[in-house]
Amino acid sequence: MAPPNSVELRPNRRLLDHEFEGYKLNLNSLSQHSFELECLVDRLFPDEVQYSFVHAKLFALHNHLLLDYFDHAFNFYYIDCNQQVRNITFETITNKFHQAVVYDVPAHEERKSGHFNLCLLFPSCNLAVVSDGTGYLHIVDTGLRNKRATEKQTWSTLHSCLALGADKYFVLVDSRMQEIDSKEVLHCLLQSVEQDDKHFNSVLTWLSFENDGSGWKQIAVKCAQGKGILHYAAIESSCSALYVASDHIFKFTHDSEKAIVEPSTEQPKPLMYTWLQTEDDITITFQLEDNFDKKELCINVAPLLVRISYSGKVFVNGKLKNKVASELTTWNIQDNGHIDVLLTKSESGIWDELIEGGDNHGEQIIDASLVEEVHRRLMHLCADTEVTADQAVPGLSTHGLEECDAASEEDTVLVRLDATIHTTTHRIPLSVHQFLFSVKLETLEVPALCLRHDVDACIWQPYQQLINSDTWPVKHQGTLMAFGYIQSSKQNRKFVSCPPNFSYSVVCEASRHVFIYKSSGNSDCQLRKRSGGAMKMIKIGQQFVLNIEKKGEVLGINATNEYLFILTDKMFISIEMT
Repeated sequence: MAPPNSVELRPNRRLLDHEFEGYKLNLNSLSQHSFELECLVDRLFPDEVQYSFVHAKLFALHNHLLLDYFDHAFNFYYIDCNQQVRNITFETITNKFHQAVVYDVPAHEERKSGHFNLCLLFPSCNLAVVSDGTGYLHIVDTGLRNKRATEKQTWSTLHSCLALGADKYFVLVDSRMQEIDSKEVLHCLLQSVEQDDKHFNSVLTWLSFENDGSGWKQIAVKCAQGKGILHYAAIESSCSALYVASDHIFKFTHDSEKAIVEPSTEQPKPLMYTWLQTEDDITITFQLEDNFDKKELCINVAPLLVRISYSGKVFVNGKLKNKVASELTTWNIQDNGHIDVLLTKSESGIWDELIEGGDNHGEQIIDASLVEEVHRRLMHLCADTEVTADQAVPGLSTHGLEECDAASEEDTVLVRLDATIHTTTHRIPLSVHQFLFSVKLETLEVPALCLRHDVDACIWQPYQQLINSDTWPVKHQGTLMAFGYIQSSKQNRKFVSCPPNFSYSVVCEASRHVFIYKSSGNSDCQLRKRSGGAMKMIKIGQQFVLNIEKKGEVLGINATNEYLFILTDKMFISIEMT
């Protein structure tokens, strides 16, 4: 089975600003509008059987505020303590709020140990998916939702099911709608937690429902599983793969449509030779059997080809990575059958492989003197001396870094799990980037990932794998200046987000402060800095600090280009950001 393709994240230099210095505290207040909730938000806490860190994350970071991305107006939804879906519309012209109940979740089962919070998602402009936290999944007809709250019709339930069976509970992670052969297909991604003898496992269940005109019915179920924390999960826009970011490997464990074939456990091919290189030559070494006959040894070397065989047994055969001076080839045969073949390189340099495309019959032996030479050449990257204009620019010194800048020891990876072949086709290591949060940029695409890049934070949008290609495009869409460093210093952060235009970023604590960082540089927000005897303009942004201690605990946020919306256990708040 082919190994997954490694995708390298290369930031767009035009979206980075190395002249940005930081943020200056702005004491001016931002305009706010608030609305007292008629009914409190429905909220659950983990119980005695939900004691793992996986459970704690699912409960503590559950965002109870949902924006309808299929509607251009500010229509928000939350589920109240009566298990009813409430719609709040904010009118930007009058700064007024309108509220109405649009749906009553069926059953109203009594809460018990192991249950989760209710979840609501919108897969299309006229459908909603609701999970009640007790194991039931509801497909709901909402009608067109592009009206304010008081003008909407009550939603109706189209289909309900006990999604994972009795006594199995979950949260909704993603949902997506497809049209196939004039039929509607709804995909829902559920996350549950299972415990084995040693670990708590995160289980992703991918349910598919079909509507052929006579009603909805379940047609397929797929399961993927991995240990520990799940940072990010989404269904590819083509509905042919899962995107998963986690500290551990996830793999498909069940597919009702197609049997999962375990990868073959083929024995690794035995090594036939080893090779050692310097900048000027390569030595290929192999061993012949006892009582060998020199006449059976055949060594053929051309500028770009090499073939070494003995009595029909091929040791090395293939196209060389670079050219060699074939006329200078020599070899030494010892009495015990040990043979060294010396190839002279046409141009000095280090090869990354001997045979183009790789050769699993051979293994490179690293020369200690070569390693020492590489270390010597890279020594300047760790120097403490000041770099002058005539010297190469060194890497970032770690002397001034704080504890919050330390990279995680866990190996976080974003992967693409192909649902057709049940394997990981692409992987992106995130350990050096550090996953911060996800944000919805485009209605029909998966959420984008915000990853730390040095002191900044880069927003990356994954798109579906290109047709007839192995390429998985992940595009750098925007940058939050200095935000990678800032969010790390906020130890009490609960929600972190930004709007689709990246004009500001926000760190929200549970009960005290909201920190807002606007990176747009105004002329009155610039300072002068003395650098090398010259005066230089410095780009800085603005920091705003809001105290929300008296407005209740924050249960959800949503950042739009014009407003920041906050849902507490008492109020719904809009903050003007333009």
